[in-house]
Amino acid sequence: MTRLPIDNPARFNIKGILANPHIQSMLASSRLRKRLQRKQSRNLEKHQKTLLLDAGEGVRLHAYYSPQVSAEKQTTLPKNHAHSDKLVILIHGWEGSAQSTYLLSAASALYNEGFSVLRLHLRDHGPSAHLNEALFHAARLDEVCLAIKDAQNRLPSKKTYLVGFSLGGNFALRISLDARKKHIDLEHVVAISPVFSPEHTMQALAEGPSVYRRYFLKKWKRALLNKQHHFPDRYDFNTVLKSRNLNELTKDLVEKHTEFSSVDDYYRHYALDPMLFEQTPIKTDVILAADDPVIPFKHIDAFSCSENFRFRVFDHGGHCGFIQNWRFESWIDSELLRLFNEHDLSKQIAH
Repeated sequence: MTRLPIDNPARFNIKGILANPHIQSMLASSRLRKRLQRKQSRNLEKHQKTLLLDAGEGVRLHAYYSPQVSAEKQTTLPKNHAHSDKLVILIHGWEGSAQSTYLLSAASALYNEGFSVLRLHLRDHGPSAHLNEALFHAARLDEVCLAIKDAQNRLPSKKTYLVGFSLGGNFALRISLDARKKHIDLEHVVAISPVFSPEHTMQALAEGPSVYRRYFLKKWKRALLNKQHHFPDRYDFNTVLKSRNLNELTKDLVEKHTEFSSVDDYYRHYALDPMLFEQTPIKTDVILAADDPVIPFKHIDAFSCSENFRFRVFDHGGHCGFIQNWRFESWIDSELLRLFNEHDLSKQIAH
């Protein structure tokens, strides 16, 4: 694993009570933190437009697009106009959305530095349950690739960067492997706290603190009821919603509403194979914490760094947290800016 010196700006180092992984993980999605960053996200949300992206076979994915506006119309100019032709696409985690605190924070930091930003919703997430009749599942990679390709075709940006959190990080990494084949042009991919092994993540949730199980179970059941509301002739989840835990609910849904032969078969379709990343053609960064209560550290030591694939594990940070001070600012926000600037600088030097 890459271990960076303590004085390196790319290192996340935190001590005291803020280093607690559960505090970090809860602050990642904290409503209080969202309120504190309201001023930071004002311009991003002021200029956002709703996009419905063509994901093939009649499927549409929902997104919020915040383009950089012209200087004469913008009251607060971005600090770096050199980024105005660059688009960052961000993908939230499971049962998250474009409004999730961790994603909104990162998107706002990027937008305020001059990047255009697209916050993409996975199927059935955010306000999109009514768009497609079939249910979301994590193996629906092709439609996300096609939606990103549609965004690239429709939007004026010359360079595209991709950022994913948790399950969104899993999607981002799989997209990086398929990008060339799908004719998706990506400059840099960053995955924060990505799901590597669905089986081990579900095991961690089952055996870990109950607060995480309750959180995901509540949000998942709410999403299913919303789906049922929009498609009452297709879905009746009354029996399924009696499931008492995540494993039971997953089994019920996989067996009754997907094409997979079993839960294990389903998990295999979106688990990440370390061998595939050794020759990835796209600059890729993975950032995670050894104390992540959702992503078991012991199951990811098969990944190794290569020329284009950088894998960093920090002692602390929780799940999608990396909160660096008591103002609840995330180190991830500044690290994304550093990475994307570093990438551009290295390309300039190479040429």
